[in-house]
Amino acid sequence: MNDVIIVGGGPAGSVIGSYLSMAGINNLILESAIHPRPHVGESMVTATTRVFKDIGFLETMEREGFIRKYGAAWHPPARRGEFDIEFGEYPQEGIEQDYTYHVDRSKFDLLLLKHAERLGSKVIQGVHVKEVLFENGYARGVRATMAGQEVDLPCRLVVDASGRNTLLGRQLRLKKKDPIFNQYAVHAWFEGVDKGTGPAADFIHIYFLPVERGWVWQIPITQEITSIGVVAELEVFKQSNLDLAGYFHRHVNFNPDLAHALRNARRINEFKTEGDYSYSMEKFVGNGFVMIGDAARFVDPIFSSGVSVACYSAKFASEQIRHAFETGDFSEAALKPYEVKLRRGVDIWYEFIRLYYKLLPLFTYFIESKKHRLQVLQLLQGEVYERGEAPVLDAMREYIEVVESSESHLFKDHLTSIPIG
Repeated sequence: MNDVIIVGGGPAGSVIGSYLSMAGINNLILESAIHPRPHVGESMVTATTRVFKDIGFLETMEREGFIRKYGAAWHPPARRGEFDIEFGEYPQEGIEQDYTYHVDRSKFDLLLLKHAERLGSKVIQGVHVKEVLFENGYARGVRATMAGQEVDLPCRLVVDASGRNTLLGRQLRLKKKDPIFNQYAVHAWFEGVDKGTGPAADFIHIYFLPVERGWVWQIPITQEITSIGVVAELEVFKQSNLDLAGYFHRHVNFNPDLAHALRNARRINEFKTEGDYSYSMEKFVGNGFVMIGDAARFVDPIFSSGVSVACYSAKFASEQIRHAFETGDFSEAALKPYEVKLRRGVDIWYEFIRLYYKLLPLFTYFIESKKHRLQVLQLLQGEVYERGEAPVLDAMREYIEVVESSESHLFKDHLTSIPIG
């Protein structure tokens, strides 16, 4: 019998498999797809470097030549120009490099899964897990379809790393749709994007759009290929009455810098869409199970937090699982400290994102501010898991309150309608 069955072989599943194998806990990763598989979410924050170093994967990231991401740039919606920030301005303890990575997720996910396998995880791909099996109130295994046969696989603990399929969230009806965010993305890969010259050419670029919560990402996948995605409220897409290509190109032309960057670009794959952007589970743990990564919580990806949350949720959960095996206690109460720690960190991301969307173009004030710049950078690097370490969030709230409370404030029309709580 396996000690742990991990449902899902994406970054969360591969990272927790790696940690558990390193701790001597045998684990089986069941992945429904056959890697390599296409996946959106190609940019990372620097905090992931620490996890890659922990599990011995950092050398692979360097060897494979993924594009190095040294910073981020924001472009206003109505004029040319940009505001830059570099990760090297805020060195992180224990991280010896001032960059993270942009990746081709199909390649990255496969490499990470193979790394977990080398460390000792058993991996079976092409397996559809139908449900988690419970006995006396505890998760005790999974029911899966393998080679056309339905089989029951027992274990002592189940990890749901099923991503946005949210296996346990759906099965136990724990999934709660976010009441505020209902974003929709249309994206594709392009060649011939004019990324400019110098270090900022390989930054992640964010272009503001003059539509409700609208923005565009620009992420270099290789030296030749760039991922471009238009994001706005779902209603913006519905009301446009345009097909994907028409909608995409209409919004690209709203931003002068973006229109310039794409003037000679050529699309090399089909447009894809992403929706259902933000949700959370009522709980992340239960008797005999934990949820990690997108299977637990998915927050709007404006700051490239997805892989970071996947990695750190896997790291935190593995620590609690090790303790559970040491004590023999797999109860919800015993696993709860993991949930408390992760929820605290993700709630900070969520607050930051809500305030960001309220400000949108006005957010650049905090990038330029000598007082707040490093605190913003610390958040962007994914390094904050204690609310008291993020006073800039209070400063953003105060700034919004000043703008909203003045009828004649110059920037009042620049604030969006999003509630900030």
